Amino acid sequence: MLVFAHMKTDSTQYLSRDEGAIRSGLGEETLVMRTPGGLLEVAKIHAIEHFDKRIDYSLLGLGIGETVPHIQIPAVYRYHIELAQEWPIHRSGSVFSVVAPPVKPSLPVAVDLAHIQKDISGSWLLVALNADDDLDALEREITATLADKAGSPIYLRIQRDDARDTVTEFVRKWLVTQTRWNGASDFTIEVRFADEPEAGESLLIHR
Repeated sequence: MLVFAHMKTDSTQYLSRDEGAIRSGLGEETLVMRTPGGLLEVAKIHAIEHFDKRIDYSLLGLGIGETVPHIQIPAVYRYHIELAQEWPIHRSGSVFSVVAPPVKPSLPVAVDLAHIQKDISGSWLLVALNADDDLDALEREITATLADKAGSPIYLRIQRDDARDTVTEFVRKWLVTQTRWNGASDFTIEVRFADEPEAGESLLIHR
């Protein structure tokens, strides 16, 4: 290994590396914050995200060790709806059931580079020789990985209730400006998104 290190500049053609899949679980310290109603943006998720991957090295086909780069970074996921020209509303007595456009992630996901943390473990010589390159390789994959997480079922589910509250506020403000319901306070609004199960007949909100 010491000889290999000494001859590194002339021996790279014999060295191969096999990168494992990037790994990142549900973010720690997850906090959902709802934005005010009437905006395209309906919810945010603040999370401390962790990313790591295993990189296996071999020399002339013989495994010589591995590195495991790890990155921690604060991320803010933002979610929005597209304000359609017409919104279906189902009325049953004092209950208004609203069909809102589906919630979508706003991309790219925002990250706080000022608080990024990096470290790497593995075979000591490979870490000494390749730490910067392996960490850079992992960092280049973070943007795409965060985008996948933002649109994943679990993250969409985390923000859904807060997004629903935001849309409810938006619709309530619209209803109380309509002549027939002007000043009304004794009514209930039920919001579902277009990608949730359908129900009922519809009236239309025109913006």
